[in-house]
Amino acid sequence: MSRARRAIPQEHRAVWLAVGIAAAVAAVAWVAIAQTGSRSGSADPSAQIATHSAHEVTPTLSTPPATERNEVNPGVAACAKEIQAAEAVVTAAGNATEHWREHVQARTDLLAGKNSEEQTKAIWKRTRLLGPADKVAVNSAVAERAKVRGGCAGVPGKAAAVCKQRLAALDAAGAADRAAAGDWAAHLQAMAAHAAGDFGAEHAQDLWVAAWTAAPRNLDAAARATAALADVPACKPA
Repeated sequence: MSRARRAIPQEHRAVWLAVGIAAAVAAVAWVAIAQTGSRSGSADPSAQIATHSAHEVTPTLSTPPATERNEVNPGVAACAKEIQAAEAVVTAAGNATEHWREHVQARTDLLAGKNSEEQTKAIWKRTRLLGPADKVAVNSAVAERAKVRGGCAGVPGKAAAVCKQRLAALDAAGAADRAAAGDWAAHLQAMAAHAAGDFGAEHAQDLWVAAWTAAPRNLDAAARATAALADVPACKPA
C-alpha cells in the first residue's frame, strides 16, 4: 500500500509557479540572443565595411587663402600675353617669309646654273603647296596680336623698359616679315589666277619676273629685323 502524496501548501505552489515563468522567459531571451549573434556572425564582412564606409566623410581639398596663393600682377600677366602674341606673329610671318625666300632663290639658282629645271620645279611646287597654310597662320597671329595690344603698358618695376624694348623689336621683325609674306601671298594669288584661266602664260611670267625682281627688298629687310631681334634682351615681366 503506497503512501499518499503530501499536498503542497498553497503559498509554496505560487512561489514555484513564479520561478517557472522566470525560467521560461530567460530561455526565450537566450535563444533570441543566440540567433541574433549567429546572424551577425554569418553576415558578409564586406557588407559591414561598406555600411561603415557609407557614413565616412570624404576629405576635400580646401582652397588656401589668397595670401597663401601666388597672386599674379595683372600688369605682368597682360604683358606676358602681348609678348607671346607678338612672338607668334614673328613665327608665322617668318615661316611664310622663308618659303617665299626659297621660292625666289630657286629661280636665282636656276639662272645661275646651280639648280636643274627639275630641281627648281620641285622647290616651286613644295613651297607653293605650303602657301595657303602660311596665309592662314599669319592672319590668325595678327588677329590675336591685335586683341592684346597695349598689355605691356602697365608692366611694373624695372622690367618695364626691357619689356617695351623687346616688344618694339618683335613688332619691327613681325612687320618686316609680314611685308615679305605679303609679297608671297600676292604671288600665290597670281599663280592661282593663272591656273584658273584668268590670264595666259605670258602675262603670268611677266608678273613672276616682276615679283622675283622686287622680292629682295622686303626679304633683306626681314633678315635685318630678325638679326636685330636676336640682340634684344628677353622680357621677364614677373
